[in-house]
Amino acid sequence: MPVLKNPVVSDLFCLPYAKARHHFIDLADTALDNLPGQILHFTHPELGPMGEKLTSDWVWLGERKAPSVLVLISATHGVEGAMGSGLQREILPELIKLLLQRGQLAVLLIHALNPWGYAWSRRTDHQNIDLNRNFIDFGQPLPYNHEYSLIESDLLAHTADRDSAIELWKKELGDERFEKALSSGQYHSSVGLFYGGKKMAWSHNTLISGLSTLSLTYAKRIIALDLHSGLGPYGYGEVISDHPINSKGDLLSREWFGHQVCHPARGNSCSVGKSGLLDYYFHDLIGERGCFLTFEAGSYGNNAMFNLLCEDQILWNRTDLYANEEQRQQAMLEHFCPADTHWQNAVYCRYRQLVNTAVERLLEKP
Repeated sequence: MPVLKNPVVSDLFCLPYAKARHHFIDLADTALDNLPGQILHFTHPELGPMGEKLTSDWVWLGERKAPSVLVLISATHGVEGAMGSGLQREILPELIKLLLQRGQLAVLLIHALNPWGYAWSRRTDHQNIDLNRNFIDFGQPLPYNHEYSLIESDLLAHTADRDSAIELWKKELGDERFEKALSSGQYHSSVGLFYGGKKMAWSHNTLISGLSTLSLTYAKRIIALDLHSGLGPYGYGEVISDHPINSKGDLLSREWFGHQVCHPARGNSCSVGKSGLLDYYFHDLIGERGCFLTFEAGSYGNNAMFNLLCEDQILWNRTDLYANEEQRQQAMLEHFCPADTHWQNAVYCRYRQLVNTAVERLLEKP
């Protein structure tokens, strides 16, 4: 029996950060008129492109000691929040109805974990840090991605030179090894791609602070879904697990979600293994109580995404950025949240399936 009703996509997708946040807060305030809960606002030190204040907004809906908790996260990769926020807001009214009936369930929504990236249409934060490579132990020597250091100058070259150089690198390294060199994370080039930083990012510290206040200590069963876009086939939402193979999280993700769960280490995912993922932080936090999954909504393909990110990085590294800013933002938004309503409906249907399954598993008797 489905928990949620049939999907209807409205105009919630692809909103600019400020409008999306305003609507999210309105929905959250309405929810808190009828449900126990709490809202937290974490103000970013930088401003948005229109001088607007930027915040990461956290909403807990339901009893604080609910035995089952669903966590929904948007904008880990900034610009991808245009889709992730839309998914959060689209499904929130139905989750509210469900929570009014099921006191054993609570929902934690983390809206715009990286608000700067969302507002400025970048995957990274204001320090060019890819938040999803930032969750490493900074008390240890930083990992060194030697193969990235070999290819960076070619990645940031002019388009024609870059295309031919990349083809040569792919022939030398092979496609998978090249993709790992490019995207698995690097920690030495602060003006490069997939830069994990040299210390904890603002959003990393915000996550620690938020989860110390809205603690998951009482939960006996937890499913966390991190909403991403840009990798994989157009309109398809892949479910990715990066739990260590045969760990409790890996076993539960496959038991609860079946064969739809893909795993980079098993070679059946659109993604490759990466360092410093947000997943790893939640793996430690959740322990054996559940799983952390990435929802990855594909758009124009991996090669198109990597090429776009190279162009975006080149523009961002230039001093005359604003001469190209509108074109840059439009290109980023179209890749990570296509304006095509067919894409939006396909992604939302897939997302609903995943949330339905998550809720059903969380409400099952142990």
